[in-house]
Amino acid sequence: MPVPPEDILDFCRLNMSERDAERLVGWIAWRTGRPQALAGSGDPVQRLERAVSAWIDDDQRAALLQWLVNREERGEPLYPR
Repeated sequence: MPVPPEDILDFCRLNMSERDAERLVGWIAWRTGRPQALAGSGDPVQRLERAVSAWIDDDQRAALLQWLVNREERGEPLYPR
């Protein structure tokens, strides 16, 4: 089932700090082989929006959202270490 970028962004706005959002942008950039700077300027949530909208597909967004939800339920950080 397709996951729109807004679902990930809404979850992140409710559950993570801007610093953690920026870390997640960096991780997505690394996983997709893109320079983190390509996420553009702006606050971390705007940069995260660019990353989840343009850099990953529906299946990857679904997997990312499930991964975030699972980590939140376990009380783990919402960014990869």
